[in-house]
Amino acid sequence: MKSRFSIPAIVFLAVGILLSRAEATVGASQDNMILTVRDYEAGLSYREVQSHAPIGWIANPCSYADNFVPAIDWNDGTGEHKPDHNAETKLFYTKVPVIQNGVYLFWDDTHVAQAPGSQTVITKLTVHCLGDPPGDQVFLTRNEVNVYARIPVNEAKFTKEGNGVDSVKGHDTVDITLTLDAPAPPSGTWVKLEAEPAGLLNSLPPYFHIPARQTQATISAMELHRPTANAMLVVSASTVGRTQKTQPLTILP
Repeated sequence: MKSRFSIPAIVFLAVGILLSRAEATVGASQDNMILTVRDYEAGLSYREVQSHAPIGWIANPCSYADNFVPAIDWNDGTGEHKPDHNAETKLFYTKVPVIQNGVYLFWDDTHVAQAPGSQTVITKLTVHCLGDPPGDQVFLTRNEVNVYARIPVNEAKFTKEGNGVDSVKGHDTVDITLTLDAPAPPSGTWVKLEAEPAGLLNSLPPYFHIPARQTQATISAMELHRPTANAMLVVSASTVGRTQKTQPLTILP
């Protein structure tokens, strides 16, 4: 019995099947919410170090979404929760609250990375497009991240123009040079800073970030208050292990 399909028709049908499978694969693997920050320092949250840096982006696939729910599971036992994001809800002309098509940023400032190592973090976007039949679309992405141990501080030192300094006049500026025991990991290292007594430095940050692979960094041009009499200032710097203190700095009236 002869086939009813010609060779060109069979080829066309096969190509059509392959294209439809490819389209299905692309749709199934589409990443609509991903982490762009993949390296974290153990034991600290962005909120603690007072850094409000975004950690990823969300792509809304709808022209208008009447349901838009991002979620993240850090795979650390705390479960899935909703991160902050900058997608704004607006009223469509039908008075339906919607989020417009676009790419948005998200944050998770309270998350604290635990023990060093690699882990898989699941980001999930649940979305429904305005006008579509009932039923949400769910986009899951597996993000591989690394958590690094903190690096101890080896030295903290008052400096000016790269040289150690023991006294500075009030209203002048001073630098602090921080040195680590080893190069900072890909996450960088946040160093906690405390002045004794407090209030003599105008702009000492509570934490200072030493960039990835750097052993040393300088906090530059911090203005000193002018005391009525000679005052003594010491700054403590710490990550893990022993806290390091600067040499005493005399502030002159």
